[in-house]
Amino acid sequence: MSSSRPPADDVPSLDPRSRRRSLAWGEPPIRPAGSAGTTGEIVGRRAELGRLDALLVAARGGSTTSVVFEGEPGIGKSTMLLAAARRADGFRCLWARGVESEAVLPHAGLLQAFGPLRAELAEIPSAQAAALSVAVGWEPPGVPTDRFLVAAAVLSLIAAEARRAPVLVLVDDLQWVDRESASALAFAARRLRDDPVCFVWAGRSGQLPADVVLGLPVARLARLTPTDGRALLGDRVTDRVTDRLVADTGGNPLAMLEIAQRLTDAQRVGAAPLPEAPAVGDRLLHLYGEQLSGLSPPARRAVLLTALNRSGSSATVAAALALEGLDVAAALDEVTDVGVLVGSDGEPRFRHPLVRSAALSAASAAEQRSAHRTLAAVLAADPDSIAGSWHRAEAVVGPDHALALDLVRIAGHTRNRQGYASASVAMERAARLSDDPVRIADWLATAAADAFAAGDSDRTRTLAARVLSVPGDDRAVGLAQFTLGMLEEYAGSVPASVELLASAVARLDGAERTEALAELALARFRLNDIAGVIGCATAIGSVADSEDPRQRMLADFTRGFAAVVGGDPATGGALLRAVIDRVAGPSLRDDPRSLVYLALAAGFVGDPALVMSLGLHQLNLARARGGLGVLVPALTLAASARAWLGDHAGAFADAGEAAELGEQLGYAADVAVALEMLAWQSAARGRHDEARAALERATALTDRAGTTAVAAHQAITAAFCALCRADPSAAVSILEARLAADGGVGSLGEPLGVAPDLVEAYLAVGRYTAASDLAVRFTAVTPTAAAPWLRALAG
Repeated sequence: MSSSRPPADDVPSLDPRSRRRSLAWGEPPIRPAGSAGTTGEIVGRRAELGRLDALLVAARGGSTTSVVFEGEPGIGKSTMLLAAARRADGFRCLWARGVESEAVLPHAGLLQAFGPLRAELAEIPSAQAAALSVAVGWEPPGVPTDRFLVAAAVLSLIAAEARRAPVLVLVDDLQWVDRESASALAFAARRLRDDPVCFVWAGRSGQLPADVVLGLPVARLARLTPTDGRALLGDRVTDRVTDRLVADTGGNPLAMLEIAQRLTDAQRVGAAPLPEAPAVGDRLLHLYGEQLSGLSPPARRAVLLTALNRSGSSATVAAALALEGLDVAAALDEVTDVGVLVGSDGEPRFRHPLVRSAALSAASAAEQRSAHRTLAAVLAADPDSIAGSWHRAEAVVGPDHALALDLVRIAGHTRNRQGYASASVAMERAARLSDDPVRIADWLATAAADAFAAGDSDRTRTLAARVLSVPGDDRAVGLAQFTLGMLEEYAGSVPASVELLASAVARLDGAERTEALAELALARFRLNDIAGVIGCATAIGSVADSEDPRQRMLADFTRGFAAVVGGDPATGGALLRAVIDRVAGPSLRDDPRSLVYLALAAGFVGDPALVMSLGLHQLNLARARGGLGVLVPALTLAASARAWLGDHAGAFADAGEAAELGEQLGYAADVAVALEMLAWQSAARGRHDEARAALERATALTDRAGTTAVAAHQAITAAFCALCRADPSAAVSILEARLAADGGVGSLGEPLGVAPDLVEAYLAVGRYTAASDLAVRFTAVTPTAAAPWLRALAG
């Protein structure tokens, strides 16, 4: 067994005279050997234990297995993890337990889980080992942490350990595990296949991160029945009282144990009325609040400081107590002795998350502000500490302009280190501390943009809606509409995105208007609105500052691709090659926002080899900064580039990652294109059922995006799949429909772009004259200045 263990689980028994043991965190008790009932079995969980046993057996046999237990607080999720650990004879157990105060600390869960394996880092690729070491703080930061390399390191390290012995990975309170750690562990769980590894997760219903549990089997823990309740409480209370407790608590084992523990002898036998039983959450808060009320003032202060501590270190709490002149050892000993906190590897933690909630509920606003001030003072030595600034923010009453500016500064710093998600939170905090309506709107709009870059669609909508709901700064409204427009373009309705982006263009000026015009042109291209694209190109020429590298790049791109799709490939090609050169320059090379424009420019000029190395550099930067919003379209375009260059394995991998990530984020249009690439690759390999399924998923997404009617790429892919499965008649029907709809333009807007596949289909069904006529037409409409690949097809 690993030295990385779960928190201690000892709490007082229901009756001081009883030797029976009840468990912390709401786990029903494991009946001691020799007692009535099934020896060693957890009450009410026979099916779940059978499932655990099966998973462990399969893992011992060399298959990677996984299960996520979900349920309400106190239902027994942690018990299932403890049961798994106790059944895992011969396994190396790695624990990661989420703590709410640590949820904002990137990679805190990985530090806990992989501390015991630090010595094995030499067994995995050096780049992965370095990325993991920097992420968890074993090595000083150098370059920004690469999220993909960290996830790959987690996978490699688990696989390396599994060569010695089977591995059991246990993740408790998943809803509070920092997203970076949870995503990396899920990355490994989804990709390990033939390794002796078992993943067991536990988290609260309704709070499980959808992108983490996607594709993992989830088992919901049911509430206990009256029969289970009698087994849980035994002869300490009568059956009638047990039945009442089951009804009043909804079968929540923790609530039943805590209430039963406080009953008088008369109440246990039903001779006196039971106390009023509030709803489960309120009841637990009330019970824990009563327990906290018996603590001495220094101990209550220790509990409050622990509840508010965002640094995740008990040393911070100890330093705060000392700063306030309190006896650190006495205060911490008291809260540990009464079971409010339990020891875990020297780090005291709340024995149940609701203890923390009770502590916060019991503290007045003034007490909480005072505690925040003390914690901020302890953390003041690190001026870049997000935790320290947040404590300062929570300690103030009313606006604090200096602190708001400090959070804005930290947001800019974390945007390139911890990522866009942390920057978004810092910007929102800054807005709350300001009394300047213009700054508030501007900072909220920036927070929304950061949330979009991070791929957090719900937060993006919420923050942008706050900007739009308050009349005021026209620029901030335009920025919010711009962000919402991009979100609709990627995750919602493309027609709706065009409306939002057009409104943003009307409100913005300068660099921001240039950005909005470039994005509007892309959205209109998705709808095959070539006139709209040309209109954006005309407008952007008079707006963009030619001295600003990014604005010049955006203007050249918009004008260039408008020229290509408008029938002037010579002019367009020259501008798009200038885009590639500009992105390769020092001003834009390290800006992952340029990645999509770079890849599209390469596609339009037909030479993806020009940018593969630079594109991979920017792709890695996007991963490192948590730029999930740009990764989906970028990976989709990268898959097309790889396929173009003959790297079909790489194309399949990039398309698969884009589809998986995009579906987790709720994206639509670009995910559909990634799925089309998967269909294309599957059909070429003879996997026609997989191709058909991918196309069906792609169509559902383009329906949602409102682009199915103009999705030439989808029709061309469907026709290719039909040709691969020897069904040329279907290919003819699909592509002739595109001819009737819009003249058969191709996926990059090229005239009669459906012709190459349709000619092949005509020949396969014996329509030789139609094939010859279409080939002649295709040659005639293909300009001599077109991209080489297009001229080759026409020739």
